[in-house]
Amino acid sequence: MEEGFILDRGHYDTKRVNTWVEGEPVKSFWSGIKVKDKHQFQLKTFRCANCGYLESYATEESVNDSLFS
Repeated sequence: MEEGFILDRGHYDTKRVNTWVEGEPVKSFWSGIKVKDKHQFQLKTFRCANCGYLESYATEESVNDSLFS
């Protein structure tokens, strides 16, 4: 398996690494989904070079502490 990531194109085509957020999604008028005060982890995705199968893992590194926040 080789490591990669799933690109999430946001507002104005900004590029970010996808994240996992704890709990149920709660709608927000301003931001779409409320995530304040919830644990968030960036995803690491691995791809099988033979068949293309993808596996994603929520790493132990918090999104707030990473370079991708």
